[in-house]
Amino acid sequence: MEFGDILRQIRAERGLSQDELAALLGTTKQVISRYETKKRVPRLSVVTAFAQKLGLPVSALSGEEAIMPPELMPVSGMRRVPILGSAACGEPIYKPGDGTEFVTVEDDFPCDFALIAEGDSMIGDRIHSGDIVFIRSQDHVQDGEIAAVALDNEVTLKHVRRLRGLDGNVVFTQLLPSNPAYSPIDIGGEDETRMVRVLGKAVAVRFML
Repeated sequence: MEFGDILRQIRAERGLSQDELAALLGTTKQVISRYETKKRVPRLSVVTAFAQKLGLPVSALSGEEAIMPPELMPVSGMRRVPILGSAACGEPIYKPGDGTEFVTVEDDFPCDFALIAEGDSMIGDRIHSGDIVFIRSQDHVQDGEIAAVALDNEVTLKHVRRLRGLDGNVVFTQLLPSNPAYSPIDIGGEDETRMVRVLGKAVAVRFML
């Protein structure tokens, strides 16, 4: 099943109109209609946000439950999570059922999706280009933790740190690489127009040899 089919099925199961689902997800009826009729393909950040608001894992919107040949079914005690694209090279466009790759993990492994690392900005954490980084969907991480972050139209993998003013409010958000060759990315200030949102926390990495 593709994203639009899954979204329509969830809406029907919950007895929601397109208007009601749009209000729940913070979007418009027109956007829901375009997704359901497959006239629009969601980005990773949209899929993650929808899953969080619906109280579902990202994999529930990924078509992971689609029927597979027996030889591709995970063994007992294992499950598949989708690889939704690459981090630090532009935001991946999410196309469930259209070449989406999966990786097998243990049933109790705390992740919802995976990304392929690109570039060398996180080599200080032993994350190299081509490694598979496992992400647990959540919209907040503790200072210093590594997160998949949507910055405008890009997804990047960085440490997150928040700088607060005397009143305790966040003044700047810093995205910190672990390679000293790269500078931190500062987001904030009166003239800031960029949007930053945490998609999930990096919980593990599978190294490529």
